[in-house]
Amino acid sequence: MAAAYVITRSVKPEPLPYLPQHEQLKSGQEIEFDHYRESDVEELHAIFLEIVQEGQTYPHDCIESIQDFRDYYLSHDAFVVRDLSTNSVLGAFYVKPNFPGRSSHICNGGFIVKRSCRGEGIASFLVPKFLIVARDLGYRASFFNLVYVTNEASLKLWRKFGFTEIGTVPNAGNLKGLGYTDAIQFYYDLTTVQ
Repeated sequence: MAAAYVITRSVKPEPLPYLPQHEQLKSGQEIEFDHYRESDVEELHAIFLEIVQEGQTYPHDCIESIQDFRDYYLSHDAFVVRDLSTNSVLGAFYVKPNFPGRSSHICNGGFIVKRSCRGEGIASFLVPKFLIVARDLGYRASFFNLVYVTNEASLKLWRKFGFTEIGTVPNAGNLKGLGYTDAIQFYYDLTTVQ
């Protein structure tokens, strides 16, 4: 997999002191929000692999090995939601610089939710956590490069939480069963997060 930039981490930050957090979804399900653990990697990879195989939301067409997944998804900071009763991963996001050097204060985030948990409010729970975590990791802004116009759930989510639409990339992805599809870019000023 080629990338426009290779952004290596020079220093691993200290864990965020307010994690883990135990909370409850609207459904009443008891969950834990925390840094990812090594024991989560296989579940995270399985969730991501299923999403990539669906071919609708991420630009990847293949990411078979756990090492490829680690290199992409776990290269910087990743956070998960676990079911407290089963300890299984329900969803996650990563936070990493979108650009190197002078623009490394702008982060990117990648969200995944286990297929069987979609529609249960996991993503809506994760977005405010992402904004706080990204700010606390020292980022000043978030920029989502490719939100395909056919990904209605994601578009609705970013709009609901006040992300600003800053552009459209025509024919940004050759999506499975859909062909070339435009993508919207979203921005969030993290200096405004309370």
